[in-house]
Amino acid sequence: MAQRPERQFVAILNPNADRGRTAQLASSLERAIGDQLDLRIVASTRRGESAELALEAARRGCEAVIAVGGDGTVHEVANGLMTLPGAQRPAMAILPAGSGNDFSFALGIANDAPTLVAALRSGATRAVDVGAVRSADGRSRYFVNNVGLLLEGLVNLASHELTWPRGSGLYLRAFMQTLFRRPLTAQLELCVDGIESACGAANLSIGNGPRTGGRFLLFPNANIDDGRLDYVLARPMNRARLAWEVLQSMRGKPREFGRIVRGQFATLSLQSDAPLAAHVDGEPWLRPAEGVLAIEVEVLPGSLRVISGK
Repeated sequence: MAQRPERQFVAILNPNADRGRTAQLASSLERAIGDQLDLRIVASTRRGESAELALEAARRGCEAVIAVGGDGTVHEVANGLMTLPGAQRPAMAILPAGSGNDFSFALGIANDAPTLVAALRSGATRAVDVGAVRSADGRSRYFVNNVGLLLEGLVNLASHELTWPRGSGLYLRAFMQTLFRRPLTAQLELCVDGIESACGAANLSIGNGPRTGGRFLLFPNANIDDGRLDYVLARPMNRARLAWEVLQSMRGKPREFGRIVRGQFATLSLQSDAPLAAHVDGEPWLRPAEGVLAIEVEVLPGSLRVISGK
């Protein structure tokens, strides 16, 4: 009788990612692995379950948890793993299968099962930064790619109400619809690495990786293992100018001028005079109707090991 491989892996599948095409990817992964590795595939059935499945897999002692899906699945798996102490936290691997795949883009991970299997066999990992965000009402989340507030938060909420087109086009449609309604602006009191300031803002984006929304290179110089988070703050401006700046970011040419402020930080806190809208890794988090006015963000350097083959 053939001996069962000692190295055990769990793949968590989001069957709804990329309009249901993840099931095909799971089959490709099984074929690519063959009898080389001990792989168990489990499917999530509801929002938030991937985090629970990742935590369960980690507690059973698997070598790595594989997120098969888009940024939402990656976000949930990472949040499940981050609830454990670092010494008990297995590595995370990714087989991208979403419409955006922004964190996979930051890591240079392709949608290719044989390449992933080769990376799993090598066992090489990369320690990447993770962000932690907490709201004034006691909620908290980890994020691996980005947080978007104010206009970006509203756009994200709108995108989850749309069904077409697929991919980044859906996010662009949500942006245009939101922009030509009354966009949310606020007066913010900021504390960035202990330095306080106050300003008006139409948008605040915080990034660990360079891209958001599958197409928007808001942080082209961001590095996911430098122990810092990047931010870009857009002061209030007219709709035409704001639309132009977003177009430039889609072309990979985000600009700097008097209404755009860029920087990096290890810790950031803010107090707003208007209720916040926010997403975390593309997942809706805060809605204006909830009345949250303050959040805190910090970076957790090198806290998550990712199998990327690089």
